[in-house]
Amino acid sequence: MTNIQLSKRLSAACEMVPQGSRVVDVGTDHGFVPIYLMEKHKAAHVIAMDVNEGPLQRATDHVREYGFENDIELRLSDGLLELKDNEADTMVCAGMGGLLMLRILDEGRPVRKGITTMILQPQSDLYSFRKYLREQGFFIADEREIFEEGKYYTAMKVVVSCDNDPYIQVCEKFGEKNGTDADRMINMCHRFGPVLILKRDVVLKEYLQRELELCERILLKLSENAHTERMRDIMNKKNDISFLLSLY
Repeated sequence: MTNIQLSKRLSAACEMVPQGSRVVDVGTDHGFVPIYLMEKHKAAHVIAMDVNEGPLQRATDHVREYGFENDIELRLSDGLLELKDNEADTMVCAGMGGLLMLRILDEGRPVRKGITTMILQPQSDLYSFRKYLREQGFFIADEREIFEEGKYYTAMKVVVSCDNDPYIQVCEKFGEKNGTDADRMINMCHRFGPVLILKRDVVLKEYLQRELELCERILLKLSENAHTERMRDIMNKKNDISFLLSLY
């Protein structure tokens, strides 16, 4: 039997899982992430959860097919509701909208259940998502930008404690030196990712260049009408993107 082949975005998320973790995979769908983690010896044990019975049954079939019945436990669960305290130390959640993922984090209380590391890949609302993490006292320890099949995805490794806050590092390294105030730098971090900015991520650069072109096209259309407030918002975004591109 051949090994599981994951998409680039899911592979990137799995690579962030700490070696030997006890993992809970929320929204496991077909169960391929847990199987991959076991095949690669990344996880010691995985609890695979999904809110829908259909995907969970397919995941069960795949787990049996690959012979991991003793290593992967499957549960019907809305988010983290069926996870007991200290059953897992690492959470994986990928492939759903950012606002839904926020609800799962808010209602599931992962830290109270013993989760110390979260591998998260929200598909939308990244600004609100990163802002929430910072407000809750979580730290983005690593980020990876992935381009696959015409779309950009961001995988984040989020931890509950950290010696070096990447937001502060961005402000100190790029903001102070260039005379840019902290509030503006933090907003840029929320929108584009503090670790990606720190690393001068090459895929982020491609994304920024695409977004810059999009802003310019929008501004050209808006200039034909009196959309003053909208133009100001797009102009601010364009200026932020231009600033970040100047760091490369």
